[in-house]
Amino acid sequence: MSAFQTELQTLLPDLTRFARVLTRDEDDAHDLVQDCVERALRKQTLFQDGTSLKSWLFTLMRNLFISTKRREALDRRYTAMIDDDANRIQRADQVNSVFLKETMHAMHRLSAGERQAIVVLGVNEGSQHRMAEAAREPVGTVKSRLCRGRAHLRALLGMESAAMATA
Repeated sequence: MSAFQTELQTLLPDLTRFARVLTRDEDDAHDLVQDCVERALRKQTLFQDGTSLKSWLFTLMRNLFISTKRREALDRRYTAMIDDDANRIQRADQVNSVFLKETMHAMHRLSAGERQAIVVLGVNEGSQHRMAEAAREPVGTVKSRLCRGRAHLRALLGMESAAMATA
């Protein structure tokens, strides 16, 4: 292992703390640290010996964070623009109503656990980790329940064959 990699490894706790300050979210902080380390290893040749690796890494992380936030803001603006355009188009209401009724009927045919996972994670966009903590179950169980629920829902709605045809 090179001196660069060794020093980088000793700075990981500092990078993690800085990432938590920037993101204010544990999972996003770990993702940011991983992105920063990956970028640092790829751009290692740009680091000048004799300068502070910690400062270089913090600047790299800050720039990655800012770029990510700019990209997210651009995505939100684009989505809002697309949604605005979509709102101008009048779609047939009866098709949506029928599909909603069929979906609700199919949801009631799922097991209680699968239905809860789909509603909390899919409809309400909840966190898998928070749901697992609330249910006092492993995250893998929640993920598995969501996957099975989605598969059963697709089967009940007859979407299995359509998914296979487009794959």
